[in-house]
Amino acid sequence: MPLQSSNTMLAGEAYAAIRSNAASWKAQAQNANVTLAGTVNSDFIFRMLDQLGGAIAALNAWKAIAGLDAYATGQGYTGTMSADCTSSVTAAQNCIAWVVANFPNSAGFLQSHILNADGSRSPRSFTTAQTAGLQTALTSFVATIS
Repeated sequence: MPLQSSNTMLAGEAYAAIRSNAASWKAQAQNANVTLAGTVNSDFIFRMLDQLGGAIAALNAWKAIAGLDAYATGQGYTGTMSADCTSSVTAAQNCIAWVVANFPNSAGFLQSHILNADGSRSPRSFTTAQTAGLQTALTSFVATIS
């Protein structure tokens, strides 16, 4: 049999990737919630959206690997790993949806920065009260990862 060089991931590799990355995503969301307890700016919100988008893309790819659930069960995982991935994806999408619905805009253009007289830009700031719904959504995302 020739050496396989495809990018096809095996169930064991997907299992390991999910387990190792989930801890990081949980920590990032918890840290974001700590930061949201104070004033944040639009650049912070955009970085958080990018991180959530990356988690969604990875989980959607990994949960589709053939044999993942059987492999996870064989490793002592309780529950259905692909279903748990879907729960995390849904919670992450809810965080993104909250930002999309609540980020200030005018006719679809984001109002994320202030244009200063010297041509420089300053990111818009958001208070804890303004991001309360996002904090709730992030807490729900964190709860999907043990």
